[in-house]
Amino acid sequence: MAETGVIILAHGSRNEGEVSEILREVTRMVKAWLPPEIKVVGASMQFNHPDLEEAVELMLKRGVKRVVIMPYFLFQGIHPTKDIPNRIGVIRQSNPEVEFVLAKTLGADKHLANLVVKRIYEAAAELSLNNSFSVKNNATNNIETRSMAIIEDLLPSIECSEEERQIIKRIVHATGDPQVASLIRFHPNAVSAGITAIRQGKPIFTDVRMVVVGINHNMARKFGCSIHCAFDEPEVMRQAPEENTTRSAAAVRSLGMRLDGAIVAIGNAPTALLTLLELIGSRGVQPALVVGTPVGFVQAKESKAELMKRDIPYITIEGTRGGSAAAVATVNALLKLTQKVHE
Repeated sequence: MAETGVIILAHGSRNEGEVSEILREVTRMVKAWLPPEIKVVGASMQFNHPDLEEAVELMLKRGVKRVVIMPYFLFQGIHPTKDIPNRIGVIRQSNPEVEFVLAKTLGADKHLANLVVKRIYEAAAELSLNNSFSVKNNATNNIETRSMAIIEDLLPSIECSEEERQIIKRIVHATGDPQVASLIRFHPNAVSAGITAIRQGKPIFTDVRMVVVGINHNMARKFGCSIHCAFDEPEVMRQAPEENTTRSAAAVRSLGMRLDGAIVAIGNAPTALLTLLELIGSRGVQPALVVGTPVGFVQAKESKAELMKRDIPYITIEGTRGGSAAAVATVNALLKLTQKVHE
């Protein structure tokens, strides 16, 4: 794929200091969400530097062959519909080998509407005391129901089944991060495999006790699913030093074939997930479902990328995000889905 660059193009203002600071911060946040190889710069239509032409020149010096221009405008006014396309046309004449793509303006979007509400509450805090966040006995107005409704409004456009959407919403609720929704990955058979395992009363194994505590034991008990923490295995303390490995890895290895047909939820340790994948590859262990959401910057991203290469049912979160709360939310969502099917 050709080297791609993104230009965040704002209007510009004579108040250069404030514009530069805000545009620099927006550019930084956009860059954080895009793949690391994508080059991102901020530019202004007028008054400030770099302008569009200068930003394109910066991109070309970095070897960019495709430039995506994102108009940081609310409306489809004269700048996005006429001025910007005209200036792109002139630039294109001098650089025919470069592809230029003009994105849509911000327009009407639920995320912007939520931001507007936030700003209103910041300006008039008393308004938030009188809204529907108040807790009432009516179940339809409880906090969880309200949270799910808010999350539904915040979710980006995602192609997924209704069951997968329910799991995504639970993970977003647990992590408090709507942006994580676009990073959640499902094996095609993940949900059906998880529901089947629960209905059959298969055990649930976790890497840490935090996940054990968070799983809904009453609901799991209804289906006959026992819940176990790998750390509770007696030989773990002995194996870890002997094998020169982490306790998490030793804990998963000690379970061995007991993981066959089980749901395995790993929310904390990348080494636990890597060891599980090793057992799957070398010993033929076949879990019914792997919920792999280890978090962090050391091996977490890599362990989940390796999981997604395997032809086993999995639910994971791409990249460095994740954690025990995400693993718990996933298992509990599956338990709720199973109960719904069972009813």
